[in-house]
Amino acid sequence: MKKLVLVDGHAVFHRAYHAMPPLTTSKGELVSAVFGFTSMLLRAIANIKPDYITVAFDTADPTFRHQEYTAYKAQRVAAPEELHEQMPRVKQVLEVLNIPIFELSGYEADDIIGTLVAQGVKNEDLEIIIVTGDRDTLQLVQPHVKVYSPGKSFSDVVYFDEKITKDKYGIDPERIVDLKAIAGDSSDNIPGVRGIGNVGATKLIQEFGSVEDIYKNLDKIPEKVRKLLGADSESAALSKKLATIDTKTPIKLDLKKCVLADYDKQDAVDLFSELEFKSLISKIPGMDQKTINKKEEANGQKGLFDKPSEGQELDKVLRGMEKSGILIDKEKLSKLSDEINQKLSFLEKEIYKEVGHEFNLNSPKQLSGVLYDELNLEPERATRTKTHKSTNEATLSTLVKAHPVIEPILQYREFFKLKSTYVDALPNQIGPDGRVHTHYHSDATRTGRLSSKDPNLQNIPARGEWGEKIRGAFIAPKNHILLAADYNQIELRVMAHMSGDRELKRIFEKGEDIHTQAAVAVLGKKPKEVTKEDRRTAKIINFGIMYGISPYGLATQLKMEPATAKEIIDRYFVRFPGVEDWIGSTLRDAYEKGFVETIGGFRRYVLELRSNNTMVRKSGERIAVNSPIQGTAADIIKKAMIEINSRLQETNNSIKMILQVHDELVFEVPDNELKKTASMVKVMMENSYKLEVPLVVETKVGSNWGKMKPYARAS
Repeated sequence: MKKLVLVDGHAVFHRAYHAMPPLTTSKGELVSAVFGFTSMLLRAIANIKPDYITVAFDTADPTFRHQEYTAYKAQRVAAPEELHEQMPRVKQVLEVLNIPIFELSGYEADDIIGTLVAQGVKNEDLEIIIVTGDRDTLQLVQPHVKVYSPGKSFSDVVYFDEKITKDKYGIDPERIVDLKAIAGDSSDNIPGVRGIGNVGATKLIQEFGSVEDIYKNLDKIPEKVRKLLGADSESAALSKKLATIDTKTPIKLDLKKCVLADYDKQDAVDLFSELEFKSLISKIPGMDQKTINKKEEANGQKGLFDKPSEGQELDKVLRGMEKSGILIDKEKLSKLSDEINQKLSFLEKEIYKEVGHEFNLNSPKQLSGVLYDELNLEPERATRTKTHKSTNEATLSTLVKAHPVIEPILQYREFFKLKSTYVDALPNQIGPDGRVHTHYHSDATRTGRLSSKDPNLQNIPARGEWGEKIRGAFIAPKNHILLAADYNQIELRVMAHMSGDRELKRIFEKGEDIHTQAAVAVLGKKPKEVTKEDRRTAKIINFGIMYGISPYGLATQLKMEPATAKEIIDRYFVRFPGVEDWIGSTLRDAYEKGFVETIGGFRRYVLELRSNNTMVRKSGERIAVNSPIQGTAADIIKKAMIEINSRLQETNNSIKMILQVHDELVFEVPDNELKKTASMVKVMMENSYKLEVPLVVETKVGSNWGKMKPYARAS
């Protein structure tokens, strides 16, 4: 099916403005919202790969809703002038990419999108994806219509189809307007029925259906709720009208004018250069390598690999992996789904018993009300969203000892995520060949690491009982076996190479355990005295240093005083002074140049370092320290993938490289080819790039990805 993307420009622009720190060009022009909008747009295009695209914006004129109800959105604070000032640049970006813009006086962007959806669904060969940060458009979800909703970070995305929408809200997408009609919507100042919230409204809709059907069945509703409904019947009708998206606005969908990539590439590169969006140039849709290379040469930009052609070779490898896919045990996933359902049901009952009543566990707002208003709990670091106190995992983790309901809530969330993201989603993504074919992107992350989509295999849990169970559904076909090859502590080895620290290099050269040695350094123990808990602590410290952790951040992770954490970091640098020197020089270069660079030449522009906000700037410093390490590790595995793929094409097409997850490659190998393949893969991965310390690759084999055993004969 062809794909049409409809972007709610107003919602995405506002989301970008609030997500980005203040950023200016070297000439002093404020472009933070423009950069955020453009990043989100290009990421959506890279993830969705649409054939057609258009963007809708609100206008400043009052809409029909304001005429119906003067208080509509009246509580909203006027947008700051610095936001309005950036809108012309956003439209300039869209114009240079030849993406049509819809605006219509008297209507909101949602109404324009609703109309385009209504016209588009008449084409049975068209899939429609709405890109928005606003959940109002969920009422438009139907077969072949999904909502792509970025989260707090640009990479945190949720696809809402009919099932996911119903799982989250407990009602069908078309009933979202009825929910707002009864419960109201404070963000838009929609009144609803006084005294009935989301929980009560959801129960009414689940039992009776639409608002109209609810009022037809007042005699079947308990007296207290019946009186509330009767007193606000006019408000309910008005609220539904305000919440309903108009799908008959006077516009027309012309797919021929919405074709993606029909634009002047050089004009696009010129505009992005003027805005100083250098990191986004390679992400422009349809951008050819020749134009990118030309601009990079003009800017003195080095390519990812030694040879420019290797970037294209990597793309061939990724497309081959996508085509091969990986075999899935659908029956196993079905059993896992049933098992998780039982656990969720048990946890629900336990939670409701602790609280004293039922509520929507998947609603952060309702959960916030239960925890903070009913149970009067106070988290250590209280943070808020726009409508309620935060109930994210970090916040709830501080309350585990405060009330027995917290632990089952955290468990419920973990199981629900596993079920909705993998166990129930993977079967729907299995092709006719019994395999899932993920889509790899080499430029969708700011670190240079590969990412995957539909499904995202990068975030499948690697450890623990359920990580093993889910991975166990990824299987080898008959007469084949799965071979996994994983770089051992590659990022710490890269840090040793880049810092040149003598002691760190010595540890890796001698084959000693880096975490044990770090424990010796910071805890003052002899190697034989180091316990498993000591080693775990040292591992946190090692990776924390690599990620530019602060004393406060380390104190939070290790549950100690910041002063103690600072002493630990100081002792670490006494043992490894080269690391401290390297961090200092890296930060100085980052502030001076505005970017950091991997060994392979991949640049990451750290715009956060320009911010006047201390917290944002500190975040930029952590990014500047870690990005060269993480990016170089990505360079190394990409180079290994190209070289191994080339060898396989020359010698044996029956062996398939099928997965890349972080520092691990997975191959599908005929049983009789295992010994030779394991040895070849290990040698090539360990020699893909010569560091000042040895690269070490560990190989494992198994009939499925979950239960794999070390393969001793790979050396």
